[in-house]
Amino acid sequence: MSTISTVGAMALDQARLRDRLDLLARQISTGQRGVTHGALGPEARYAIDLRGDIGRREAYIGAANTALGRMSATQDVLARLEAIASNAAAEASRARTLGASGVEALARSARSALEEAAALLNTSHGGEYLFSGSDLATAPVPNASGIATGPMAAAITAAVATLDPINAAAVLSGTAAAATAAATAPFSAHLEGPALTEPRRALQVADGERIAWGILPSQDQAGQVAQAWGREVLRGLAVLAALTPASVAQGAGYDGLLAGTAQVLTEAGRGMAQERGALGAAEKRVEATRERHGDLLVMVRAQLASIEGVDLAEASAALRQTESRLEASYETTARIARLSLATLLR
Repeated sequence: MSTISTVGAMALDQARLRDRLDLLARQISTGQRGVTHGALGPEARYAIDLRGDIGRREAYIGAANTALGRMSATQDVLARLEAIASNAAAEASRARTLGASGVEALARSARSALEEAAALLNTSHGGEYLFSGSDLATAPVPNASGIATGPMAAAITAAVATLDPINAAAVLSGTAAAATAAATAPFSAHLEGPALTEPRRALQVADGERIAWGILPSQDQAGQVAQAWGREVLRGLAVLAALTPASVAQGAGYDGLLAGTAQVLTEAGRGMAQERGALGAAEKRVEATRERHGDLLVMVRAQLASIEGVDLAEASAALRQTESRLEASYETTARIARLSLATLLR
């Protein structure tokens, strides 16, 4: 009975060694202490907290990357619109000296620029319109391809047609009304209504921290509707597109209208420059926060690895030691079995 008991005890020890061998082999293969939190013992709760922190920071980094892509696209659009406004203002100033010979070319150029500006304001990125406020699925400028003949352009053309030598200021006032009146304003119903009172689009960059970066073409940074850079650039281009040789014949009125329109476009350019500056500052804050999350991720992952991971050198040494012990146990069992058999055969 003593031999049987000894062999049985050794069999149990061998089973434990095989389990230990399997565990070490898995640890070396995966680099992890185990596949469940139970393998971590009392450190399991800390590992769960660390994994939650990693997931949260990864989500913030992903959101920051997406937002930075949209911010970059917005900067590109604003830069192009600013160039359009600047060029149109310069052309309006030069046109005062060209007379009737240059007005038709100026009108054609302005019409093309008006259509381009409307298309730029409808730029989307990742399936979302950049300048639509919270109504991300609706184009900021309805029927942008037809803006040169739309309600605002028609109203501005009608106002320009009343130009005479002394009423340039009144005509300019009429064009401003056409760009803001509900029936003729160039933007979507959302931009002309709810967007004017809602907070600008913002990005959650950390727990309790948001960075506003959204830009509305229907109001300026101070919340003014009539002086909105987007509204004014469309208005100014529409005025130039409405000019005809008959406009030139109004002498001082024509000069006054061109000077006023050039000023409108220049102010629109300044408004876009301010928006670009504010957006650039927001970009830097988002980038800094993203980098901070990235740096902390390295630290948190290292902490998690120290809890969940295994030292491969130690695990390999333990594996070899366990294999040696198991082989020795098998040899001992075989020797005992041979001795027992020899005893029985005597």
